[in-house]
Amino acid sequence: MNEPKYKTCIHSQKVGQIAVLVGPGCPRATLIKGILVSSKQRCEECRSWKEKV
Repeated sequence: MNEPKYKTCIHSQKVGQIAVLVGPGCPRATLIKGILVSSKQRCEECRSWKEKV
């Protein structure tokens, strides 16, 4: 239950060492080479976090 936000958010799909692959609904997403990503730090600071069901 004490998982970080970037692992439990409904927007996250895959977690790497630095970046988190996110879906199109993520407000903190950045498009890099055609892939939506966010950093772990940005995910931790996100106010739009919603837990996966």
